[in-house]
Amino acid sequence: MIKLLNKDLIRVGSKSKNKDEILNEISEMVSQKCSDIKKEEILKALQEREKLSSTGLGNSIAIPHCAFDKLNTFFVGLIVTQGVDFDSIDGQPAKLIFFSIGSKQQQNQHISTLTSISKVAMDSELLDKLINVKNSDEVYALLHRDDSPVEVEKKKCQFIIHIQDEEVFQDILEILSADVEGSISVIEAQTAGYYLHKLPLFSSFWNDVSDKFSRMIIAIIDKNLMNETIRRINMVRDDNKNGVLITVNDLLYIDGSLEY
Repeated sequence: MIKLLNKDLIRVGSKSKNKDEILNEISEMVSQKCSDIKKEEILKALQEREKLSSTGLGNSIAIPHCAFDKLNTFFVGLIVTQGVDFDSIDGQPAKLIFFSIGSKQQQNQHISTLTSISKVAMDSELLDKLINVKNSDEVYALLHRDDSPVEVEKKKCQFIIHIQDEEVFQDILEILSADVEGSISVIEAQTAGYYLHKLPLFSSFWNDVSDKFSRMIIAIIDKNLMNETIRRINMVRDDNKNGVLITVNDLLYIDGSLEY
């Protein structure tokens, strides 16, 4: 589920009592595994990121993160706490402090890692299990439960999602970007009614010509992730499935990549 999670950077039970102490604890953990960056550099970068806006995601999760030019790898870990005030958007304490320290040159990997972590917040069953783990082995097993065996030749599929419900757009974009390494685009569109209004035959049926929210997300992902991706999208959209249309196609040929 979180590909770059390092088992050596998982800590269950923390004595840190506030955000500053947690950031200091993360800096110490990573500096012990990385000789290229000093603890003080990591701490300063994490603090600067928090000044921009809190990384307290809500639903008991925080994701402090930063990047460095001189790094060419990632250090992704998790601290499980009894609850720390992280200035989260829902005002609740953070109990699962995920963190990611990586390379500035690998922006796509940064986004993929952060969105993979944010997916955890959508799974209440997994959240409850993580909050109540007893050791790092349990954490690692839970966060790799969706991993599939490596195939000799990975097949790809193309998701095309038409979204007219603005409230779920961001959630769906995060779900898709978690499993994609650059091959994703967002297209701003118009509803058919916007154009049908201009046709004399149909103009009497569409009196409202105001722009309505309409977006298309096109993403290329591994086919073995298709069912899980659809399941997660269904978790956030309306029960009646109004305002979101999902289509998935097998791909016979793909060449190249896109940047975020």
